[in-house]
Amino acid sequence: MMKRGFLNTKKAARSAERHAPDPLPSKLQPAQANFPIAEVERALPEYEVPHIKHAERDPTKKDNSYVFATIPSKESAGTTPAEYSDNVTECLFIGPQPTRAILNTPNFPSHVPRPPMPCHRIGATSTMGLGWFATRDLKMNDVIFAERPLVVTPVRDNRPIGVAQPGMSAEQRQRALGAMEEYEKVLQGVVERMSVENRAALMELANSHTEDGSGPILGVIRTNGFGISFGRKDEVDKDWYSAVHDQLSRINHSCAPNASGHFDLASFSSTVRALRDIKKGDEIFVAYCDQKPTTARQQQLKPYGFTCMCYSCTDPTSDALRERISQSVNHLRVHRTDDAELLKKSIAWMKTIEKAGMQSLMEYGVHIVAAGRAALAMRRRDEYVRYRRMWSDWHEAIDGKPPVRMML
Repeated sequence: MMKRGFLNTKKAARSAERHAPDPLPSKLQPAQANFPIAEVERALPEYEVPHIKHAERDPTKKDNSYVFATIPSKESAGTTPAEYSDNVTECLFIGPQPTRAILNTPNFPSHVPRPPMPCHRIGATSTMGLGWFATRDLKMNDVIFAERPLVVTPVRDNRPIGVAQPGMSAEQRQRALGAMEEYEKVLQGVVERMSVENRAALMELANSHTEDGSGPILGVIRTNGFGISFGRKDEVDKDWYSAVHDQLSRINHSCAPNASGHFDLASFSSTVRALRDIKKGDEIFVAYCDQKPTTARQQQLKPYGFTCMCYSCTDPTSDALRERISQSVNHLRVHRTDDAELLKKSIAWMKTIEKAGMQSLMEYGVHIVAAGRAALAMRRRDEYVRYRRMWSDWHEAIDGKPPVRMML
């Protein structure tokens, strides 16, 4: 899932705050490349931020160079959103690896997988600024919306932070503010490459970082970013980036979400799918934090500037229920011959999880598989087929893509 976050109490009447990891001011070296299906240009050669450490992956490659890229290229996509409904993304990459990973992705560039009919609208909420609302009944795994980002920029992973923070000395703060000022110039270069429509859409997004030294562009990116990665899962040092979207920047958080967002390299777009059935008129939520106990979740949500008031955070029995759900799969590790009892227990736990709106928990999928296998062992084929389809839909909604192998 894409990491997501927002809502600042200071701007509750406007939009919600989403704070992705902060962009990396990195040493720039001139870099040029010629990639198909993507326009690439060198970054600003005069910009150099001192005291930023960088570990080279390959000393023969300039992996610390900023690279401007349009994904996909405007020549193949059209120059305006009206000419190409899937739009294009202006990107700022560190080194050539991200562009290579994108261009080597099978089926790139695919079309953005939008639903055939609109499924949501953006409207005012009572306490969380703007939000998403379903415009029709939705089933689990229905695609609610998909779009390409407006911009993609590098974010901080385990590198030194360059944003002014409380507790810094005067010298450290001055250095950080200087780095942000210079980085804003780089981001201005990205924005100037955007279409008029995309540029306006970006700068109309909420900015919750007007008092910490962030420039107007950096502030919008810090407020509205989704965390995405182009690195392989087995890489120790992944490339993490912040994707800022137009409509996806306005979806709210819940610790018991009814939707999930995923970034797809082939279409270079983010897709939101329903995690469970959603009624017309209901607000659509995604989770910005892990499914941990309440105290840990609130700690994770602190940078986003709001206190979550969802069911999982306000019900004092919620943590105990999550713990029981976690323990509910332990008996499945022990071989049992009583399939009828196993089926009964897994169905009961699925109902408990559904009542709490916690279908995003992995245990929900485990119980779907257990119920399906028990039904198959009991030769109740209709039930087995239903659970098999249910697990496939749940897996795709959770993971963003169909299962590689069926567990049922």
